Amino acid sequence: MQIDETLQGAGAATWPASGAARLFPLSPVSLMALFVLGFLILRVALASVIPLSIDEAYAVVVSRSHSLSYFDHPPIGFALARLMADMSGSEYRLLVRLPYVLLGSASALLLFALTRYVYGAVAAFWAVAWFSVAPFFLISAGHFVVPDGPLDFFLLAAACLAAPMLLGAEPRFAFLRWCAAGVALGLALMSKYQAGLFCISALLVLLLTKPGRDQLRTPGPWVAAAIAALGLLPVILWNMEHGWISLAFQSGRGTANEGHLLHPGNLAVILLGQALYLWPPIWLVAMACLWQGAWRGAATDRFFVLLSALPVFFFDLIALFSAHSLPHWSMSGFLFAFPFVGQWCCSFSMRRPTLLVVSIVVAATVVPLLAIGFAVQATTGALTRPFFATAPKFDINWQIVDWSALTTSKVADEIRRANGYAVASNWMQAAKLAYELGPNIPIEVLPGDPRHFQFMDDKRLAHRSQGFFIAAENFGEEAMREKDYRDDLGGLFAVNGDIRRIPQQVAGFPVFDMLILPVKRVVQSQAGVQPATQGGSQP
Repeated sequence: MQIDETLQGAGAATWPASGAARLFPLSPVSLMALFVLGFLILRVALASVIPLSIDEAYAVVVSRSHSLSYFDHPPIGFALARLMADMSGSEYRLLVRLPYVLLGSASALLLFALTRYVYGAVAAFWAVAWFSVAPFFLISAGHFVVPDGPLDFFLLAAACLAAPMLLGAEPRFAFLRWCAAGVALGLALMSKYQAGLFCISALLVLLLTKPGRDQLRTPGPWVAAAIAALGLLPVILWNMEHGWISLAFQSGRGTANEGHLLHPGNLAVILLGQALYLWPPIWLVAMACLWQGAWRGAATDRFFVLLSALPVFFFDLIALFSAHSLPHWSMSGFLFAFPFVGQWCCSFSMRRPTLLVVSIVVAATVVPLLAIGFAVQATTGALTRPFFATAPKFDINWQIVDWSALTTSKVADEIRRANGYAVASNWMQAAKLAYELGPNIPIEVLPGDPRHFQFMDDKRLAHRSQGFFIAAENFGEEAMREKDYRDDLGGLFAVNGDIRRIPQQVAGFPVFDMLILPVKRVVQSQAGVQPATQGGSQP
């Protein structure tokens, strides 16, 4: 039995006659293909011009030291960028982003296939359309070097492969589909820790639905689970070797309450962030559909409720009891709410097709324009330079722009000639600094918050004596920041030369200053503190 034959409107490949047919000259499949292609072109263009964010630069830099896993995330989120860099011999922004951009488009195709199988082609088009314009999935998960893109792709692949069996159908090669679903889920577990919640959701589908319980009597789900568990091996082995530091770090981010049991303000911020990440009207539709599907939905609706609701409400609960959390943590749950959104839009188009079309046109215009505006501002400062001599605090800053002044001012060449190394204050500045300097200059990060830099163990540091401490300073705060940075150096490094400042500009618009301090490593001895004559690993 094919499951889409049992659902109202499922399998339809054309618009309902009384709905959007007169507004769309193309079929849902053709229009979906144009959407995916158009947004792929947009994301490729953005990926080629927007500077790497801190998280992206960090992923590219720390993955230079190949590792089973990383302090922040499982390996695949970093490894795809490193694979492209190693294969091409370049860390150019478009090259390292390309796998994530392509996975974003592939995720849209998988979402279309999954939604069409359950709700029909028209609903599938609307699901993909709103997925494509959702700011988080357009810009972050479908563009940046972050684990969310691989996570979404592999979760959707696992769901597509297992959906026929879990919805009561009897497809050919069911056992092979289960094995492939296990591989996909294992790769999701190697992408981001949120995949663990999907595993719990999948278990709930198996236990709480009749088709799921029927499948538990077959070897398929058990073999899939065993295969998926292999995806945890790199993470477990790395954490065992490093005192479970990654798991402790991630769990600690969601449990800090700063002395108060409830944090309704943080929950409000998270809900607002979710709405902005998805596009506010679509967030409202998704939340309403999840609620309705949980209480009055059909069996197929409950399939998506069980996959979607756990991450959404789990991280909302975390936000209520934690002082600090982030809106994007729940996005893997909202990923499986888009089929609901597509179904709702399919029904709504029967009543108000013009309003629905205008809504998608507005979103598909506004969101890309905002992304393009950000790209223009990050590379030229065009929106604020007519009003300010230098970038104000609310404008682009050292976290957004490239640190290209290190190359244009010959600082990188100076470090190479001195056979030296760079010193950074924290992991964020180290990421921007090391990306600009390239892999041939080793970097050391001061204690405090080094993240994965503390595990890179660059042997070159043991043979280099001259360091260059390089840090960002906002205009007007130079004296205060210099004092803070000198305090950070503490007893680890001693300044042994003249300080310098070079301005970082974008298209001639000054954004921030870089402080450069020549430093020597300090060693502790019974005779007192002495500058070291040779380098060494970070104490």
